[in-house]
Amino acid sequence: MKKIFTLIAAAMMVAGANAQGTYAIQEGDAISAGLKIESVPGVVMTFSEGGGTFITGKKVDNWADADFVAYSNGSINGKYSSGNEPTGCYYKFQTADAGTLTVGIQLSPNKGFFVVDNTFAPVELSSYMLPAAKGATESQTFTTNDKGESILPVDGTKSNGTVTFNVTANGTYYVLATGTKLGCFGFKYTKGNPTAIDGITTNNTINENAPVYNLAGQRVSKDAKGILIQNGRKVIK
Repeated sequence: MKKIFTLIAAAMMVAGANAQGTYAIQEGDAISAGLKIESVPGVVMTFSEGGGTFITGKKVDNWADADFVAYSNGSINGKYSSGNEPTGCYYKFQTADAGTLTVGIQLSPNKGFFVVDNTFAPVELSSYMLPAAKGATESQTFTTNDKGESILPVDGTKSNGTVTFNVTANGTYYVLATGTKLGCFGFKYTKGNPTAIDGITTNNTINENAPVYNLAGQRVSKDAKGILIQNGRKVIK
């Protein structure tokens, strides 16, 4: 009877999901390598079996999204090379339908960050918000190191923020950072075709003072042309 109670308690500890397509790690959640999160319809998240020991949910503010309140990370550095399956600490997502995933992460500067698909090829971010401090209104900007990896600047600051990318039906995606043990706060999933025409707005419906990003998640000038991201939505300029 005691063993059964322990298993039930452990299952409750990782329940941190709601009906709005969000899984958020809570302080004290018991996280283990290989743990599968299936509480968000349409998505299965797996904590990597090769990530070593994952820390218990640790309460920390996410500076980009207040719905994320705690994080966990593995004990083995993430590792990835193009065309090869990632190893170490990563977070795997399997999606039943097309849509958008926003993942809360804790990322250190000068560490290669990747989203990788089922062919083990890098996936471009649609946007990201990785502030340098709590209360910051702008994101640090990814740069590229001599290995071709996307990194926060060498002189940047560890960030508790979010990254967003589009997913396909029956897709598989890995989120990780190389040479470090990427922290994860959880994720949000929005079902639907992210490239649909009705997802694009015109300039007169947005805040013109909001930061503008290209489809790779890089901040650009407000005078840039093409399909851009502003206020979390696609716009045409």
